[in-house]
Amino acid sequence: MFSLVDGISIQIGGRKPITIVHEVEIESAWAKFTDTATITLPRNLNVLHAGISTPLPDLISVGDTVEIKYGYDGQLRTEFTGYVSELKPGTPFQIKCEDQMWALKRQTLKSKSWHSVTLREVLTYIRDQSSLTFEIRELGKLDVGKYMIDRATGAQVFDNLKKLFGLNCFFRDGVLVAGKPYDRATAKTHAYGFRQNIIDSDLAYINAADVALHFRATSTQPDGKKVQVDASGVVKTNKVKGDNTARVTALSAGISKGELRTLIGPPGLTAAQLLKWVELEAGRLRFDGYRGGLTSFNLPTAEHGDIATITDPDYPERAGSYYIDSVSKTFGVNGSRRKLKLGPRA
Repeated sequence: MFSLVDGISIQIGGRKPITIVHEVEIESAWAKFTDTATITLPRNLNVLHAGISTPLPDLISVGDTVEIKYGYDGQLRTEFTGYVSELKPGTPFQIKCEDQMWALKRQTLKSKSWHSVTLREVLTYIRDQSSLTFEIRELGKLDVGKYMIDRATGAQVFDNLKKLFGLNCFFRDGVLVAGKPYDRATAKTHAYGFRQNIIDSDLAYINAADVALHFRATSTQPDGKKVQVDASGVVKTNKVKGDNTARVTALSAGISKGELRTLIGPPGLTAAQLLKWVELEAGRLRFDGYRGGLTSFNLPTAEHGDIATITDPDYPERAGSYYIDSVSKTFGVNGSRRKLKLGPRA
């Protein structure tokens, strides 16, 4: 069992921190509303409570606040904050946790309608109605237009905004982030190298010419109707028919048979404008570079939205930087690892 006092500190419900743990697993991704953590402890772990040695499971309740810190040489870093969402008694004893989104799933908001509203105003309303305190950060401003909340939770509103506008809402370091998942201006860059700090990987280097993608994009209009664009290969405009349909042709046969990617574009675009937006997205998704993921040590402390720079001494020409889409973190008896899933080139 891992039990270094300066290795890990788990604070649950304001009690004395737990410094003995079998394993902690944390899943963090911008594409999911909720980050999760699983704390695995021995069933027979007792703690001193009111002067009496008491089994730890008897003292923990769903809804308790959770803060997980761990690190090396006494340098502990906060890796997760949230709430206890589920208790799984047994041997070993498991505590399931969710980040701040847990609280926004449990409270129904008062109904509210706006003739015209911005994204920040909607997010502020959700925060205020939930009686929570957190910073709001928009990665790209959005005028939502006419909008109504009808007996929904904050998480349900986030889901609706994603369906309408392709908008991602998630917590990062306790801050509610809404909009684009990547922000190069604030992203931290971490170096990874084969035969250096990459323990394992399923990375494959793929040329853009070998990536066949078919895109279907929509843009929500102020009246609630949708404009749709179908694009194969995204090379040149074939025709723009009327005000609601556009198609593009492929450079080579077979591109149109590629993987279908459904995209939600910015609101209020005409078909021609949406087509140009799809072309930009296609350029982001079709690139020469690595696809897949890698496993490294706990250092560097990469998070989703950060940038991973990959180098290979055998193929120096393949060096490149990529946004990180998700991070799986583990800490315990088998050491500490970070498993990254790469996104587009940064």
